Amino acid sequence: MTRTMMGKFPSIKKLDSLASMCKITDQETGEPTDFILLEEQRRILEAVCDKGEVIFLKGRQIGCSTAICFLDAIYALMYPNVKVAVVADTEVKSHGLLDRCRDFLRSMHVGTTISNRAKIRLYNGSEIYAITANASKGQEQSKAGRSLSFQMLHLSELAFWPDQSAFGALTASAGLSAPIIIESTSSGPGDLLWHLWHSSNSFSKTFFSVESHKAYRLRGTEVSKENLELGYELGFTDKDAIAWFFRVLEDRFSGDLVKCLREYPQRPEHAFQAAEGRWISTTPPVLAHSMERGIQVFKPRNVGTSYVIGVDTSGGLGQDASTIAVLDKSDGSLAACYYDTEATIDTLSQHIRAAYEMYGPDYVCIEVNGIGLATAQSSRDRGVPVREIKTTDASRYSGLLMVKRAVEHGKVSGPIELAEECDSLHIDKREKFAGKKDLCMAIGFCLEDIKGNPFIEQAQKKTGFDMGKYLSGNKNWDGNF
Repeated sequence: MTRTMMGKFPSIKKLDSLASMCKITDQETGEPTDFILLEEQRRILEAVCDKGEVIFLKGRQIGCSTAICFLDAIYALMYPNVKVAVVADTEVKSHGLLDRCRDFLRSMHVGTTISNRAKIRLYNGSEIYAITANASKGQEQSKAGRSLSFQMLHLSELAFWPDQSAFGALTASAGLSAPIIIESTSSGPGDLLWHLWHSSNSFSKTFFSVESHKAYRLRGTEVSKENLELGYELGFTDKDAIAWFFRVLEDRFSGDLVKCLREYPQRPEHAFQAAEGRWISTTPPVLAHSMERGIQVFKPRNVGTSYVIGVDTSGGLGQDASTIAVLDKSDGSLAACYYDTEATIDTLSQHIRAAYEMYGPDYVCIEVNGIGLATAQSSRDRGVPVREIKTTDASRYSGLLMVKRAVEHGKVSGPIELAEECDSLHIDKREKFAGKKDLCMAIGFCLEDIKGNPFIEQAQKKTGFDMGKYLSGNKNWDGNF
């Protein structure tokens, strides 16, 4: 049998038929139940059959590992004398995955000659091994995969392997056509899973959002307007999924949005956010500027675009800063800003008026939590139209995530204060935002507004009278009709 043939799985139609023969243990009742493929599990089978080397980035309890254990059993059944490795971060998990393979084989009435906690040997000579990617006491590295050659690898919860060097040993042991399937939740940025997901390699990458799992719904429940808007900002599209997410946020995570999104991500970047550590991975360059009416100007007003202004207010006590950010709506760049740790409300509103006159936005976005309400009123008294921004943990997270993406992709840079904030802003041990973030907040208000009110280039209006043709060199027009 050639290696090319050995790397293949049956068609989806055949896998569906084989799955209908199997039973699994119901997670709620503990009783055997028919193995009916969920929509996500069908996508998993299709991805593996199509590519063979796949990374599945997922949230909790979507049935991913169960579907791949089914493929482990099918592969061992299809090809005689192959070795399949089922690898997890703990011994308990690896044995649990092997038990699922065992259940599938029993459902299909497949005979075995060895069936214990460590491995299963089928009558056709194929073997499925339970392996733990963990170093024993006194060892720097585990011995996982260092003495066997495998024809299929099922690597579960890779982000949490105590010995991530085992990945290299296992993949080196695999045949050239061996399916290599990684399924894992994330433990944050910078680890092996993060590098595999973000780098160019041979793996096909499939992300399962929390909303894609149809069981994560809370039907018939009223969702507050605020949570509904925040849910849409986080990438949700289904109202029942938003209701479920915010219920879980309060019931299981005590309102800790960072932790909840890491366990139940709606976008891939939610899964990889830092559990602890620096929030923005790069330091933006410091741009040259001029000073106009107390405002740092990086780009003077361009009549061909439009602008948005965001304001974050502090108490003027020399600690937090009052900030103004002016963003060009056409490209999201920082056109101007104001930063002062001692500005009073009256001084801040004067500078808001100056920025408004200089760049002419439709309105100014001002956070009205706490002292910001007085800033909004003072700005209105100066003739500035105001859009009030009421922030919550969820909206702050959403705005700072947009700033993170904009800075890391080189779209936003500006004063030295922005560079310092990007260096300072981090997630602390309690998984809360810490460090300086005042200008980042103001920029976040702008980015959120641009998202809802993007720049639309206006075509030049045509009139019935064209002055240009009368002013050309070969015309003599005396101005009389």
